[in-house]
Amino acid sequence: MTPQNRPSWQSLVRFMCVGVVGFIVDGGLLFSLIALGTDPYTARLCSFPLAVLATWWLNRVWTFQSSNRSKPVSQLGRYVAVQLVGVTTNYLAYATVLNLTQPTPEFVLLGFVIGSTIGLFVNFLGARFFAFPNAGAT
Repeated sequence: MTPQNRPSWQSLVRFMCVGVVGFIVDGGLLFSLIALGTDPYTARLCSFPLAVLATWWLNRVWTFQSSNRSKPVSQLGRYVAVQLVGVTTNYLAYATVLNLTQPTPEFVLLGFVIGSTIGLFVNFLGARFFAFPNAGAT
């Protein structure tokens, strides 16, 4: 099935699979750097950008199969902007849940789930319509 006639749900499933890869890259590098003696804050500053780069490339070639292969640097810039909006939205939803409830493990988990879900859809829509607008997924 070509990107032009792939259903949006299929793109969303691929986007979620790429997200799992990003999670593995991010977490794997984070904990490897910490194991090598890097402080957790510096390790995170290294692991997150590499995970974003990996997910950009995978989304570009697999999820959205971008028909516009020109100007990859500007496309990457748009993708990073989308990721920053997504992570901000995720965190704001998480913090809102915690501010409206008590920080018990159950509500922390609820905030995490709500924030992650909202962030997923913000990132997917941003990637589909802003970072990869010419991908043709419908």
